[in-house]
Formats: sequence, C-alpha cells, structure tokens
Amino acid sequence: MESKKEQLLVRFDFAKKQGFDLIEEINQYAKANNCYETHFMQGFTFTNGIKILEEERDLILTENNRNLILNADENSKEFDFLISKIEEQINHHGEIRIGLNIYFKNLN
Repeated sequence: MESKKEQLLVRFDFAKKQGFDLIEEINQYAKANNCYETHFMQGFTFTNGIKILEEERDLILTENNRNLILNADENSKEFDFLISKIEEQINHHGEIRIGLNIYFKNLN
C-alpha cells in the first residue's frame, strides 16, 4: 500500500502534467485559430486562461514544492494543506477542461 506521501507525489505529478498539457492545448488552439482574445468560459479569454494556468503552475506546481512534499511529515497540518491545494489544482484543471469541451461542442 502506498503511503500518503507517495499518493500525494503521484497526484502532484499528475496535476503538473495535466496543467502543462492544458496550457499547450489552449495555446495550440488559440494560435491555430487566431483567437487568443476570444472568450471561452466565464468571461475568460484564451489568453486569460493560459495566464492563470501558468501563474498557478509557477506558484504551486514547482520543484521546490515537490521537494517540500518529499520532506514533509505526513501527519502534519501542512501536509494536509498540500493535499488540499493539489486537489484544488486538479479540480480547477477539470473545470477549465469542461469549459473548453463546451466551447468546442458549441462550435460544431
């Protein structure tokens, strides 16, 4: 059975990859369709979406934070806080993914 730390590292790496993939997909679509300033969800443009994802990545999904997970006490409040922040990122990425899917569906 995996420890809480191992589980969190898996979730952290998943969130990081998910964020990078989402940024890349949004950027490719906006570039190919010249629509960086087009709104796609809740008043966000493609440019805004990319910027927010990059800011979150640079604040939360850093190697420094990954190292903090490696060195954290699994029973500490800080560790539980890290778990909640990573799960928030994954949920936020999911919300953006849903917004994109709705946008793309409405195009067809």
